[in-house]
Amino acid sequence: MSHEQSFRGTFNEYLTSTSSLPSTGRSSRELFYSTVTDAISKSNYQPTVYKEMLRALISQMNLRYVDSRGEPIDIKLHHGRQDRAVAKKFQENNIILPYASVFQYNVQNDVDRRRFDSLLVQNTRWNHDTLRAERVLSFPDVPVKLSYLLNVWTRYVSDMDQIAAIIRNKFNPSFELRTPFSTNVTCFLSDETDNSVVEVSDREDRLIRKGFFIEIQTYIPSPKFRVTNTGRIEEIVFESQFLE
Repeated sequence: MSHEQSFRGTFNEYLTSTSSLPSTGRSSRELFYSTVTDAISKSNYQPTVYKEMLRALISQMNLRYVDSRGEPIDIKLHHGRQDRAVAKKFQENNIILPYASVFQYNVQNDVDRRRFDSLLVQNTRWNHDTLRAERVLSFPDVPVKLSYLLNVWTRYVSDMDQIAAIIRNKFNPSFELRTPFSTNVTCFLSDETDNSVVEVSDREDRLIRKGFFIEIQTYIPSPKFRVTNTGRIEEIVFESQFLE
């Protein structure tokens, strides 16, 4: 976990002791704020939170069920909207069921966790090259809610009931994901839907399908900037580990 401190009234005292930047005409806080803002506008930083979150969700769900012979079977979980592809392969009898897919369908700003003030945040990072702790400045990370749809297809209702129970147990009351930028991303199961093909012809098999709606509360990391001993601000372009 990172140790964060928001600098408001005490920001000037902090900069007086740690920075040699001139403050003529503007306060130290205003100078650092504008400098970081300008650095962000020129930065090539590209957040990977969406890609890493989806990758973590696929790799850590670990869906499996017990078949009629009592054998535990892993369920393949792929990314994408596989509705038509699965239905077609099912009719052609060249897909192994149960099968699951997941995709992100919505992103929303999390108003309840949003910072309304213009803040600068300080963290402490250990530099393994210089063997020293360094101060890192950034704006607060952006809180968001990510929405995913997990679709599961089976041939039999009994298999679907078993898999649905396993999924509900995973989200009781929540499911924790580990990502490169956080070890405790909280996921919730918000809703379910049944899209099974109930009425089929005599020559067709019934395709059982359920959808599980997953909501993840997380943050989009803001660019991080290292403050040198001379007050110079340098962008950190890699994932940082912060000291408490």
